[in-house]
Amino acid sequence: MISVEGFTKRFHGVAAVSGLTFEVPAGCVAGFLGPNGAGKSTTIRALAGAILPDEGRLQVAGIDVVAAPTRARAAVGYLPDNAPMPGELRVGEYLRFRCALWGVPADRRPAAIGEAVERCDIASVNRQLISTLSRGMRQRVGLAGVLVAAPRVIILDEPATGLDPTTAIAFRTLVRGLRGSHTVLFSSHNLAEVEATCDHLVLIDRGRLVAAGSADTLARAGASAARVEIESTRIDLDAIRALPAVRSVRCTSLEGAWTRTEVEVQPSDSFHTQLPEAIGALLAESGAVVRRLEVRAPSLEEVFTRLVGGR
Repeated sequence: MISVEGFTKRFHGVAAVSGLTFEVPAGCVAGFLGPNGAGKSTTIRALAGAILPDEGRLQVAGIDVVAAPTRARAAVGYLPDNAPMPGELRVGEYLRFRCALWGVPADRRPAAIGEAVERCDIASVNRQLISTLSRGMRQRVGLAGVLVAAPRVIILDEPATGLDPTTAIAFRTLVRGLRGSHTVLFSSHNLAEVEATCDHLVLIDRGRLVAAGSADTLARAGASAARVEIESTRIDLDAIRALPAVRSVRCTSLEGAWTRTEVEVQPSDSFHTQLPEAIGALLAESGAVVRRLEVRAPSLEEVFTRLVGGR
């Protein structure tokens, strides 16, 4: 678990982070979001033990990063966007070096390296010089270097920046595979990447928490509207307009006798169950044939933009 309570950090008297509080549940992959200057890097550096908080308390895997800094650092694996790795070493040599750096017992190192190599799918480059690797493969090797010590908490800071779409998808799959065995804090500006990778979200702005929770929780907090899309043979538009929380209804003719109806509604805790059921009941009463009824929540990009005021 990651716990941040009242974290404040000032640089030259200016607060980069002010009273920030959030938690990341154990075993989940959490997206850490915010516009430039929001305080993400400062928070990550404090969790990794690189800087000390001016106020507040930070814990990783139940260990206070100030009271027990050595134990806390041993529990955290950190991979930045451009992991510094010695290009003159071969991949296998680098992983052995990382084991020594982490203090992995000598009799445990071959198994630790083997597990990390298999998990990151880098066996094919084990004897290559790091300087010859593509960026995507370098990130895989960097993550393997984190995993050799089996840290309980992993912090990834923009790890997929600069990767081509195919490599980014593969790296995303790799990160999702960390769920359960590790607690992951995943910082990224790519909202589609975060949405596809993470099961928990933390959004900050100007050094303060804006929202935290599941994607659905953030959608309810920041969405101006959500949609139900229906393709059917007939529909009672007036009856749907009369339903609670319905803002607008728009109907488009399709080929044959089909119509597409878009119902814009105010999101709520009951949106995903009660309103679609009510619309379904109205369609049944009117004798409509329905070939599609889809609930479309706002995208993470729409939610993000609304919650941070367009910054």
